[in-house]
Amino acid sequence: MKKIAEFYKALGDEIRLKILKMLSEQEMCVCEIFDKLDISQPAVSHHLKILRQAGLVKDSKEGKWIYYSLNGSVFQEIFTDEAAETVRCYAEPILKKLENLPPSQVRTDPAVCEKLTAKNRQSD
Repeated sequence: MKKIAEFYKALGDEIRLKILKMLSEQEMCVCEIFDKLDISQPAVSHHLKILRQAGLVKDSKEGKWIYYSLNGSVFQEIFTDEAAETVRCYAEPILKKLENLPPSQVRTDPAVCEKLTAKNRQSD
C-alpha cells in the first residue's frame, strides 16, 4: 500500500507531471529538463528523486551523465495485486510509446549540457 501512495503522491505535483510528459517524448539528462522547465538543477533533481522513489522514472549512468526515462514496468511493480488484464490495459499504450523514443541529445553531443548550463547561468 505504501508504494501505491508514493505513486499517487508523485503524480500530485505539476512540475513532476511536466517532467513525466517530457520523458514520455524523449530520454533526457537533468540539464535538458531544467532548461525546458526554467527551474534550478537542484529543484529538478529533487523532483526526479521523488519520481524514481515512486517507480515512475528510471535512470542510467554513463560516465558523468545520468539519463532519465519513464519506467515502463511501473504498473506491474506497483499494482501487484491487480489482475494481469487490468495492468495490461494501463501499461500497453505506455509501453508502445516508449519503444521508439529518441535518446537524449547529450548522449550524442555532451557539449549540449554545458551549453544549456551556461545559458541558464547567464539568465540568472
